[in-house]
Amino acid sequence: MQNDMQRMEVIANNAANALTPGFKRELVAASASLGVSAAGAASAATAGVPLEYRVVDTASGAPKKTSNPLDVALLGDGLFEVRTDRGMAYTRLGAFRVDEQGRLVTQAGFPVQGTSGDIVLSSPNPVIDLQGKIFEKGAQVAQLKVATFDRSTQLRRAGGGLLFSSGNALPAEASLPRVTQGHLESSNVDSAREMAGLMETYRHFESSNRLLQAYDEMRDKAFRSLGQF
Repeated sequence: MQNDMQRMEVIANNAANALTPGFKRELVAASASLGVSAAGAASAATAGVPLEYRVVDTASGAPKKTSNPLDVALLGDGLFEVRTDRGMAYTRLGAFRVDEQGRLVTQAGFPVQGTSGDIVLSSPNPVIDLQGKIFEKGAQVAQLKVATFDRSTQLRRAGGGLLFSSGNALPAEASLPRVTQGHLESSNVDSAREMAGLMETYRHFESSNRLLQAYDEMRDKAFRSLGQF
């Protein structure tokens, strides 16, 4: 029932962000699928810890045209790298802007990383090609850094569309990134699928609750019977 409640919370959050650009839905995965040992699972169960974990679904969403030259969407795998106070973070939300220092930054002000560090522009109207190369007045001034992680790496959500890698996992640099300028990636949430999952989880929760009530009634009956001796 605790796991069902966690699933419902995840599904509700996914559904609420169905129209949020760059949002990545979360899944609730069983411990076995994440490589948790039987001994570790038994220990967690003894401690009352739910044996399911939240996992970010990195599947791509459809690009949506905005015509804003600082909106950039990734096609296929990869994540933009941004520098934060907590270290490097990663995002699929390419809604960028130019700050007062001329740096290309996220809406929250975190510098977007190029292959050579922070990206500094002289105007808010650069040209960005399909490989992420950034041009001003016909000359290349930077290239967006697109990071990829091994599929076994778990990414944790940090709000604002940012993701952090778990542990000490380091990303690789995408060799052939695919970028489209003037677009933002849509959320990868399928509202119909989330609603179906919500109904399925709710029914499972109800069934578990009825089973628990039946067990309590059996236990009470047994105690009353024992009290007669």
